[in-house]
Amino acid sequence: MTTIVAFSWFHKKIGPIIAYDYPKGILNEKLSAKIANIMDQTVNEGFFTHSFEKYNSMNYYFEIHSDFARGGQEMLMISIIFDQQTNAEIEHNVKMLCIDFTENLQSSEDIFAAFYINELNYYDEEGIENIIKNDKIIKESVKDLYKAIIEDTRDKSEEEKISILLNKKHIFLTLKKLSKGPITLEGLNEWFKENFPNKNFKKLINTLAEKQFIFVNQIGRIDKYILLVKEVNAERIPPETVIEYIDKTPELIELVLLKIKEYFSMHENKKEKELEKDSFILFQIMSDPKLYNILSELRNGLIPRDELPELVSKRTLDSLNKNIDFLKKNDVIEEINYNNENYIVLKTNFQITTAFPKWMRKLLPKESKPVVAKKYDPKTVKSNK
Repeated sequence: MTTIVAFSWFHKKIGPIIAYDYPKGILNEKLSAKIANIMDQTVNEGFFTHSFEKYNSMNYYFEIHSDFARGGQEMLMISIIFDQQTNAEIEHNVKMLCIDFTENLQSSEDIFAAFYINELNYYDEEGIENIIKNDKIIKESVKDLYKAIIEDTRDKSEEEKISILLNKKHIFLTLKKLSKGPITLEGLNEWFKENFPNKNFKKLINTLAEKQFIFVNQIGRIDKYILLVKEVNAERIPPETVIEYIDKTPELIELVLLKIKEYFSMHENKKEKELEKDSFILFQIMSDPKLYNILSELRNGLIPRDELPELVSKRTLDSLNKNIDFLKKNDVIEEINYNNENYIVLKTNFQITTAFPKWMRKLLPKESKPVVAKKYDPKTVKSNK
């Protein structure tokens, strides 16, 4: 799904124009004219949607104080344009982000000056400096809004969807319980109530059946058995991306490989209970968008520590250090100093596999290989923008 942020301004002579847009090079003249036409027909401040051709736009029209405009107000509209239909959740998220965007601009006293960047000849040195400063602020704000929208609206990968379900302890442990073999519905209900008295058992069964993790089999008129038909595991695997850097920075990669080997030699000796606990942590990481975004970027290769803030929105930036520390603590990433520069690298990558449960595999003539859930590929997403 292609996403564009367009920021329109009502020019006193020309009328509505696109003053800022991001990413650059996507918004063509025809699309710009369509967005400008939307603004020309808008009179009330607030959020609204508009569809045309294959595009779906979400717009927020507002005004800010201005010392330069007639009537002392600049008329503005921020638009988020998608090249396909969206759902109510995306619309709600975009609306909240647009409200934050407009409130931040309205609280900035001289931000109106930015829209006069093409009219510098009319201003003195101090005025020019103020215009350039505010133009930079708006460019950064539009770029950051785009990052935040991508974080909230991108399609989730299959491994994320599975993780969002299994990051709940009562679901995770119920599936572990069922992996040992079929159990009566009554017996599972008793176990569940004893361990999770505040959770809804009926809702759990309906969810797992809907997601095709379990099958409810009735034998006779009374007994119902719960059968696990799909076992899910989150596993650590060595990151492959370091191989790409062996020829470029062999000394740095040697340091990375040493850390990876040290970890997996220790990981191989973990007991079943330790691996179960670790698996639950992996589901938590992959279900958290902020942690998963960092993981996705690092799956493409190591990143200088100073460049990480450029990859996330400002709201995510506030928790970036905390998230990095969490990933370090759980042996997901490593920070390595090389040539006086700090690099963040993956110490362990993850994969989620689905397979027939162990009790069922024993009945098969030949053991089936597990299926690896599709992971999010940021390279593919970026190529579509």
